[in-house]
Amino acid sequence: MNEDELKSDVKKLYEKLKTQRDELKVQAHLAKAELRDKWHETEHEWQRFEAKAKTIGKGAEKASEDIGKGFTLLGHQLQEAYKDLKQAFKSSDLTD
Repeated sequence: MNEDELKSDVKKLYEKLKTQRDELKVQAHLAKAELRDKWHETEHEWQRFEAKAKTIGKGAEKASEDIGKGFTLLGHQLQEAYKDLKQAFKSSDLTD
């Protein structure tokens, strides 16, 4: 994977996760305490992901297959966390 492909993949994954995050953010505000805790844990992972995306996007880090794989893995973990949160929000009455 060359640097341009990595940057393109990073941008696509970043935008997809940002959209999911924004949608869940509103629901998290109304969620039960347990779900809010899970939201806060996931937010910490988002911050790590976002910082890495910006670093790769600016080309400050040499693009390599290992960086791409690590970044993609973190992105997939976030996708799963957002999927789980979305399902939990749907199953919850969103009240304390």
